[in-house]
Amino acid sequence: MKIDDLLAQKATPKVTEVNTVKGDSWEISIPKSRIHTLEALIEFFEIDLTVWEVERFVANKWEMGYTTGPSKYQKKSAVEPLYQVKAFLKRKKSIAAAKQEIAELLELSKVKAPKPPAIVKRTGRKGHMLEVNLTDHHFGKMAWQMETLFANYDVKIATEVFNRALAALLDRSPYDSYDEIWFVVGNDLFNADNTAGTTTSGTQVESDARIRKTYVTVRTLIVRAIENLRHLTDKVKVVVVPGNHDYNTTWHLGDSLELYFSKYPDVEVDNTPSVRKYHTYGQTLIGYTHGDKGKLSDLAVLMTVEAREQYGATKFHEWHTGHTHRTHTDEIHGIRVRVLPALCPPDKWHAEMGFVGNLRSSEAYLWDKEQGLIGIIIYTDSDDLIEKASPTPSILKDNK
Repeated sequence: MKIDDLLAQKATPKVTEVNTVKGDSWEISIPKSRIHTLEALIEFFEIDLTVWEVERFVANKWEMGYTTGPSKYQKKSAVEPLYQVKAFLKRKKSIAAAKQEIAELLELSKVKAPKPPAIVKRTGRKGHMLEVNLTDHHFGKMAWQMETLFANYDVKIATEVFNRALAALLDRSPYDSYDEIWFVVGNDLFNADNTAGTTTSGTQVESDARIRKTYVTVRTLIVRAIENLRHLTDKVKVVVVPGNHDYNTTWHLGDSLELYFSKYPDVEVDNTPSVRKYHTYGQTLIGYTHGDKGKLSDLAVLMTVEAREQYGATKFHEWHTGHTHRTHTDEIHGIRVRVLPALCPPDKWHAEMGFVGNLRSSEAYLWDKEQGLIGIIIYTDSDDLIEKASPTPSILKDNK
């Protein structure tokens, strides 16, 4: 008798096989199986862990003894382990909400994308690119001056600061128009990554608004900014860089932007899933990453390996990172690694740890097609400005 036949005759726990999805719950129960690890169960049922998370997993083991051999004189004893496995899963509501958001934006893009609004573009000096890179804005962060001894901060204030900084950087830029404007989005643009109010890795953070409300506010803000940047350039390149606070939320924002601007010939969105991205303008290659993964000292060699062709075809090479909310520049064999500053004030945790006092700044970079970096534009915010409600700068108002 075959081993499988013997196994079939073995008495097993009285459990009915279950594989049922009800609403946001999924229950799996197999009374007799060789599957005995969660990983094997996930692979067998092809469970998408971006949609489902495991609440509980149970595996009960028992053994069945049997004999095998060509005759009764040559039989050998053996033991076969069997398992009863159960798994209880729940749907990730934040992911479901994000997919619903994307579905809604897809419908919106069908209406808006085919006919981008006609605009009058400024014309002027050619051969220059403006990079606008407002890192670590932490929309949703809540900071109370009585606790931190520094400025208050919430979604409303963060929006005012963002608008004020962007308007100032554009106003201080030397030219009326550019070949390209690179608009870097992400780098902890959001303070939390889910409805539980935690970062991507699960660290609890204090938020002043629900993540979905914050998401809609930020999405509207970024779309408006891109629409207005179109007036100043032949091409807006949006580079989406995930942070350690908002790895998933930033990706969904980038996906939404891709949908919204999918029919805009003058808007390009790079939302590729890589944590390191490379873009070239003329003789300049710039790498982007948040700066929380790996060592900054390794970025130079990574550029030469990951972007070998772009590196060999250019003269000027830089990395632009964030994460530490401070200004720092290092140069490794001719490759500059910049850590960019942040505009947000410290929250309670940062104040308690003593991570305070850095200037709240943002920077834009002026690039010449042949000569590389020719200027840095700086905006610095302060407590008295943050505490005052400011009107929307004219450059960021709707242009009809």
